[in-house]
Amino acid sequence: MLNLKVISSLIALVIFIKGYSQNITNPFETLKKKREIVYGLDNRRTHIYQHHTVIYGLYTGISFGKKLRFKIGINGTPFEIEKFVDENGIIKKNRLFFASMGEEFDFYQYKKFGMITYLQAGIGNNFYRQLNQNGIEVNKGKQLIIPIETGLHFSYDLLTYLKLKTGFGWRFVTPNHSRELSGYYVKLGLSFNLKKFNETRADKKQRPANSTSYVKQK
Repeated sequence: MLNLKVISSLIALVIFIKGYSQNITNPFETLKKKREIVYGLDNRRTHIYQHHTVIYGLYTGISFGKKLRFKIGINGTPFEIEKFVDENGIIKKNRLFFASMGEEFDFYQYKKFGMITYLQAGIGNNFYRQLNQNGIEVNKGKQLIIPIETGLHFSYDLLTYLKLKTGFGWRFVTPNHSRELSGYYVKLGLSFNLKKFNETRADKKQRPANSTSYVKQK
């Protein structure tokens, strides 16, 4: 039943996009447009080991035509995530750190509403500690992780320099010993464009204090 709902939702989404296909951006044409440096935060709420947590991220990269972005970044969970490992109550505490590279593409825009593809791959380590029931550390180490994240994000222009952004996706993690780190993620936040903010503020300063015009009547 759940699969049927997901398939129905995807079909409805495809029909909706097809009806407004003139608003779909061509990525190859975008590559020819103006380039600029971008940077920012890439935080996402996620689910790891049956615990809700946050993966924090910082990125920088190149934007083409303000639509297509290639990014590199660093990501991690600075706060340890716990998991009961076995029936003896051994607790495994995990802390993830990994470097990543990926893309974001604003492929669809209709007025203030936009849709964005998200794909990112990384490599790093899971630094873990194992504690017994008395809280004494009995083992520690690190394991290789190769996370791949893909998702669909949405945006809405609140102001020329401020966007509401949300989205969802799935994180796949290899090798086999790290597969339990796979899980979904969700994003919700605001995107602030400092350059556009400064331009808007400058335009307001250039306007006359009193723009009302008077016509002399005879």
